[in-house]
Amino acid sequence: MIEIKHIGKSADDLRFFILMDGKHAGGITVHSIRPPCFSYGIAIAKGMRRKGIAKAALPLLFDEMKRRGFAHVSVQIAPGNTASLALHTSLGFARVSQDTQAVAMRKEL
Repeated sequence: MIEIKHIGKSADDLRFFILMDGKHAGGITVHSIRPPCFSYGIAIAKGMRRKGIAKAALPLLFDEMKRRGFAHVSVQIAPGNTASLALHTSLGFARVSQDTQAVAMRKEL
């Protein structure tokens, strides 16, 4: 079972642990908060990668942020990060722009 646990020091400190079966599997930090939009960074622990953890955890984050009044989310992904591009496409993100340093993607919540 995948869950996210708020670990920030306040309600506005949007940092979360990702837990798999109660064990630490990674983390998510929400940043660039400009209502109604936010972006985030996600990291999965080295030994836990390629197990679908990010794909299961991100919808939990999106539900939490929607409850907080956000309407969409954006991400910046390195063009060569094919795993992250595939993940975000599978989660319903659409490409907004691209240059040599980043692919910008966006999703409505």
